[in-house]
Amino acid sequence: MSVARHSIYNLAGAILPMAITLVTLPLYIGYIGAERYGVIAVIWGLLSYFAFFDFGFGRAVAQRMACLSEAEPCERSSLLWTALASTFALGVLASILLWLFSDYVLLHLIDMSAPSRLEVSKALGWLLLTLAVILPTTVLQGALQARLRFAEINGILIIGMLISQLLPLALASAGHVELKVLVPAALVSRLFIAALLLQQCFRHVPLLTHLALDRGHLKGLLHYGGWVSVMTLLEPLLGNTDRLIIATLKGAKAVTFYSIPFDLAMKTWVLSSSLSSAIFPRFASLSSIESKDLAMRATMTLVTVMTPIAIIGTYVSQHFLNMWLGRSLAANSARVSEIILLGLWINSLSVLYQARLMAMGNLRTVVIIYLLEIPIYLLMVWLGIGVWGIVGAAMTWTMRGLIETCVVLYVSGALLKTMRSVAPSFVLVIVATIVSLIPDVPLFARWSLCLLLLCLSLLKDRAQLTHAVKVIVRCGHKEAEAFT
Repeated sequence: MSVARHSIYNLAGAILPMAITLVTLPLYIGYIGAERYGVIAVIWGLLSYFAFFDFGFGRAVAQRMACLSEAEPCERSSLLWTALASTFALGVLASILLWLFSDYVLLHLIDMSAPSRLEVSKALGWLLLTLAVILPTTVLQGALQARLRFAEINGILIIGMLISQLLPLALASAGHVELKVLVPAALVSRLFIAALLLQQCFRHVPLLTHLALDRGHLKGLLHYGGWVSVMTLLEPLLGNTDRLIIATLKGAKAVTFYSIPFDLAMKTWVLSSSLSSAIFPRFASLSSIESKDLAMRATMTLVTVMTPIAIIGTYVSQHFLNMWLGRSLAANSARVSEIILLGLWINSLSVLYQARLMAMGNLRTVVIIYLLEIPIYLLMVWLGIGVWGIVGAAMTWTMRGLIETCVVLYVSGALLKTMRSVAPSFVLVIVATIVSLIPDVPLFARWSLCLLLLCLSLLKDRAQLTHAVKVIVRCGHKEAEAFT
């Protein structure tokens, strides 16, 4: 099992769609306007709230399927059929509830113009189909992860991303800018992804044509997935509540001004998520001591890569927004991406330790951490947005990440060791962030300091960076040999 190779697959599956988004997003906003884009962002945020209805079956299938790697094909097929039938039924129920809930939120709570409100009411019916497709898709993806088919998964997701970006854009460019057209166009990609994943599961699980449901598998999925579903229910409260509060207090346009720089900064998170997904099966197969040692080594490698990225991103993000979307829109989004980048760097310290807790079945601890965070975060984000607007939302999101990171590292018994190890890198990132937020620093001094901090980061971690490059090159050579 090559964690490095699988991480590269995951990284490629995230970077290529990112490049497509960078090209198409300005065109998309130009065609549909900032308000429509903000409404669509709220709709996809609502979808994430209802994703907990899969009861954690996606992650549960990944874990249990990995345990059945040497079992008979019929056993794995029975597990997957049981999960698919269960999540489809749950998806139908969730879609109905989503339709009812989104009608109230979008038409009564969000500040938008009368034409946009009329468009939303006509588009909501399509949400009845959404989760019945999305929830089984997570199960199919989990099964393929357990079978280590990361190349196939990411290839399919790239194709789906292309459809989800290009099809609505093509319709918008042809004059069909109404939400009743754009929402179903985006859903087409979800159907296509589900069909391709299902085809790969027939091949690699393998999923047999005989529909076999097993009560024992269902019990096991519910046992592990129950905690995952609670996490899925709580995560949107930590990840998307800021946008709903911004929409309520500041209007739909403010969501656009916040979500664009936020999503731009979040592109750097693909490194952490790619490594976390690839290393999850390893954590599940190791002892507690071995997995803790692996988490520490992997975290230091991740920090080595994230530090120069955070420094560069902090200085170039505002300039990039100016060129990408124009100065008028970028001016309304100032300072958000810089603050979020700091929060992402902090979160990279704990993401692998959290994956380790989940792989070892200690999901209860993660849920308790979330429950402690939520009331603190909701109060902070409401006050922050009320006082500082979207910049306050970014500040509270980063503060929440700091709290979560400290707690996860503490319960993992790695807080002091990790803090001592990353202290020099933290100083470099925090200095870069502070200077980028000061408006009156001369441009030459700003870029000179950026170059100095970058050089210090590369010099300090040169050994680990060299090793990481060698691993990537070696993986690339192995994949090239596989096709010759």
